[in-house]
Amino acid sequence: MLLSSEPIRRILYLQKPDVLAQQQALVSHTLQVALPSVEIVFADSIEAVPGNASFDVVITPTLPWLPDALARLADYRWIHFLSAGVEKIWEMEFDKTSIVMTKSSGVHGAPMSEYAIGAMLHFSKQFGRFHDQSKQARWERTWLGELTGSQLTVLGLGHIGQCLAKRAKAFDMQVVGTQRTPRPVAGIDRVVKPEHIASELTQTDFLVCCLPLTEATRGLVDDVFLNQLKPGAVLIDISRGGVVKGNAVLRALEAGILKGAALDVFEQQPLPSTSPLWNRTDVLITPHVSGTTPHYLERALHVFLDNYNAFSKGQRMVTLVDQVAGY
Repeated sequence: MLLSSEPIRRILYLQKPDVLAQQQALVSHTLQVALPSVEIVFADSIEAVPGNASFDVVITPTLPWLPDALARLADYRWIHFLSAGVEKIWEMEFDKTSIVMTKSSGVHGAPMSEYAIGAMLHFSKQFGRFHDQSKQARWERTWLGELTGSQLTVLGLGHIGQCLAKRAKAFDMQVVGTQRTPRPVAGIDRVVKPEHIASELTQTDFLVCCLPLTEATRGLVDDVFLNQLKPGAVLIDISRGGVVKGNAVLRALEAGILKGAALDVFEQQPLPSTSPLWNRTDVLITPHVSGTTPHYLERALHVFLDNYNAFSKGQRMVTLVDQVAGY
């Protein structure tokens, strides 16, 4: 779907009430400086959306009440999502075929790649062990590992995966990654198709999953997948809940295939208190925070503006949602 060439005059910005109160000043300033002739309307609920109004752009998270908000409008041409992941929209009832949809790809590159490096260091340098020892005033030395020379295998060489590869190279790691259509990528030693990853798994020291959740990736990292890993590998999951199967991770840990796992996303969130993943010294659990950063909104708005600038020049938008691929 191509956006008509008519200029952008009105933007509707949707957000939850408590979040909008924090964001409105920054959104107003950023967009008014870049687009001084554009009117910006804010709404923090379905009822606050102007009835039967026309807007050129709707900027929004994947809010559960988004379909009802859109249904109040007479017309809109473009939705820009403030998230990089858009898997939630496919179950929402609104027309996705006659509009342009873009996402905020790129906002997570810095924070999520830093998280992955931190998780690798956590296990390599045994920070969890020493944290527990320090609480008991125990002085027990042990030999530690290195990232240097280790193989990092990245499932998904999008923006996050490439940012991670760049940082991993600063530690002199070997970096392998997957792409549906492999092509040379700076700083990455080998790029392979997802279906050809088996031979790389046998050499992998750290496996980082940063894939979108689609029908093709749902449940991808299962028992069969993990059983191909080099024994003693570490899994880091910063993808979307559902790509990695939690029970398979548990079995791989018990079998010694995995030495450790840093898990930021889960099939069910919040992770139930009864989950056997809790209270394990070989598992680092974080509550879906790897992508959080004080710079998130600023970056997401600049992604929108990058798309706007491409549109204004008659060029292809840079972060279009691929309705066939599902992300």
